[in-house]
Amino acid sequence: MKRFLSTFMMFLGILGSLLGFSSCIGEDLPTEQKEVVSVGDRVPDFEVMLSDGSRFSSRSGNGEIKVIAFFDTDCSDCQRFLPELQQLFEEVRREGGRIDKVSVKFCVAAREQTSAQVQHYWNLHSFTMPYYAPANRSLYHQFARVTVPRVYLVNPEGVIVAAFADQPIPTYEVLRRAIGRLTHEFASQNAANGIW
Repeated sequence: MKRFLSTFMMFLGILGSLLGFSSCIGEDLPTEQKEVVSVGDRVPDFEVMLSDGSRFSSRSGNGEIKVIAFFDTDCSDCQRFLPELQQLFEEVRREGGRIDKVSVKFCVAAREQTSAQVQHYWNLHSFTMPYYAPANRSLYHQFARVTVPRVYLVNPEGVIVAAFADQPIPTYEVLRRAIGRLTHEFASQNAANGIW
C-alpha cells in the first residue's frame, strides 16, 4: 500500500510539472495561429476592473502609454518575468505614474486564472501591481492564442508599437528601454506640435 501511494504521488508530481510547463509554451501551432494582433495593429478595445478597484481602458486619446501583460503563475517563464514587470511598475509608481513626463498605465492580466490564485501568488512574492484575473481566456484571445508571458506596448494613439513573448523573456531593462524610446517619440511629436 505504501509503495502504491508513493508511486501515485510521484505520478501526480510529474503530471503537475508537465501541466505547468505546457501552460507556457505553444510551439506546436504555426505563427499565424498564435498571434491575433501584431506590432502596427490597433490595440483591441476593452475595459476591465483591476484588483485595486481601478479601471483600465485600452481606448486611446488620453496621452498615455499602455503596458498590457499576460501571465500564468504556474508558468516558469512567467515566474521569471513577473519580478521584472514588478520592477518597472515600481519605477513608474515612484515617478507619479509617469516616465519622462508621459503617463504610463498597466494592465497585468492572468491568461486564465482566478483572482484567488493570483492573489495567493502575489502575496507569496510581495507584488504590488494591480491585476486582472478573468478565470477564462476571453481577453487573452483578443491578443493571442498561445504562449505566456506576453507584453504589448501601446502608444497614445492606440497602436501596438512593441510586443514581447517568451523568447527571450522580457527583462526590466528591455521594457524600460522600449518605453523610453516611446516616450521620446511622443515628446518629440508634442514639441513639434507646440504642446510642450
